[in-house]
Amino acid sequence: MPDASARPGQGPVGEYVAALLDSSRLGPQVTCHRVEPGAGAVYADNRNPWPTALSDLLARRGIRLYSHQALATDHIRAGHSVVVATPTASGKSLIYALPVLERHLLDPEARALCLFPLKALAQDQLAALTGLCASWPEESRPSVALYDGDTSDHFRRKIRADPPTVLISNPEMLHLALLPHHEQWAAFFAGLAHVVVDEAHTYRGVFGSHMAQVFRRLNRIAGRYGARPTYIFCTATVGNPGELAAGLMGAPAGPAGGTAPAPGRADAPVVISRSGAPRGPRHFVFLNPAQSPATAAIDLLKAALARELRTIVYCRSRRMTELVSLWAGSQAGAYRERISSYRAGFLPEERRAIEGRMASGELLAVVSTSALELGIDIGGLDVCILVGYPGTVMQTLQRGGRVGRAQQESAVILVAGEDALDQYFVRNPDDFFRRPPERAVVNPDNEVIVARHLECAAAELPLTAADPWLSQPGGLRALADLRDRGLLLQSADGSRWLAARKRPQRHVDLRGAG
Repeated sequence: MPDASARPGQGPVGEYVAALLDSSRLGPQVTCHRVEPGAGAVYADNRNPWPTALSDLLARRGIRLYSHQALATDHIRAGHSVVVATPTASGKSLIYALPVLERHLLDPEARALCLFPLKALAQDQLAALTGLCASWPEESRPSVALYDGDTSDHFRRKIRADPPTVLISNPEMLHLALLPHHEQWAAFFAGLAHVVVDEAHTYRGVFGSHMAQVFRRLNRIAGRYGARPTYIFCTATVGNPGELAAGLMGAPAGPAGGTAPAPGRADAPVVISRSGAPRGPRHFVFLNPAQSPATAAIDLLKAALARELRTIVYCRSRRMTELVSLWAGSQAGAYRERISSYRAGFLPEERRAIEGRMASGELLAVVSTSALELGIDIGGLDVCILVGYPGTVMQTLQRGGRVGRAQQESAVILVAGEDALDQYFVRNPDDFFRRPPERAVVNPDNEVIVARHLECAAAELPLTAADPWLSQPGGLRALADLRDRGLLLQSADGSRWLAARKRPQRHVDLRGAG
């Protein structure tokens, strides 16, 4: 039953939730209403002052670092790899932007690689990083470039010929384009000081196991050019951030709470998990509809539009996304032009246009698949409607984190489907709120995956007995298997192993096991 003590506030979102609870039709279908209280900001100063250019930049923008931002940047500046596991909209972008910009001021030859799992995220960060230092003189301004599947051949050649200070890309481009052609990126890898891995909780399961090997290949190539980069992992809503980051970067699990690595464990990532960012109150409403979940979601969306609340609706399939968008548009009257669907499969120009219209406020509502689950900044959303339980506590909190990013009052409404898990949580909401986010499981020693990346590594640089892969039993077994299948060839003096195929990377799908 709804919590009678958790009454909505007096603002538009509070009025919207109050109207839902008092509705004669939908009110009885609400099985849970909770309010997560807001909190004020906790600020802190860095141990060492920033260079004048950066301190002036922060002052002009009125930015004072939250406690977790100051702690994380202190560790990064000291050369410690970190994993920052704080809620959405807690300022994680600034955590990696400031040390990267500082390093550029101290060493113009230094480079940073920023990996984002979605193109929209990459576009978002390209604009943010470019805008952050736009006021600097051109001669001291760092260059930022996006290198992904949408980058034309002409611009790819220009980027390779003159690598930017910050290269924004994705896992597939690192695997297929940068590492196999590292000779063309020699200047970039020689100066590689930071590797930023955003939305690190997506690097789990088979994909995570592949990425653990890709990062080992990256470290190997960087070492070939004399670089040893610091890793900056950013994530939210995951139960084991330190273990996940350590597995991905091939290090022992690091200390929690922001303490420095112990002697002999300099490579262990430091876990920063206590956020100092402010947050507004957030309503959680669970609804078990008498009608179809899509119909209930449309009714909820229409009520939100009537109050001009900026809303995101998450559906579990592309088909449902399009249907809800069409049905809602046909019933939205004057607001029909201010609703759009968003899903994978749209052209890049279409995705950018939707993101821009949402950020500007021209669009009031977007109906999306998981494509907008991650930390894309699409403006100050007020209401999140989940059509069906996303499948995990982690995904539910991640999608709910899209709203209230400006510290305003917000609401997350879960409309249960007929699935057993939906019905269980909507009838037992206390169990949902007691559960911590799920652990992100990654197995960096999966022998099938190790073998595939061992062949890729041999194609990039011949393997020797000193390679870390060959100090592990799994690596030795993979080497023997590849040798027996004729995929690795031994040099005449027996000191090196070379790949028989020229580009084995093309045969490795990072998101699959087949």
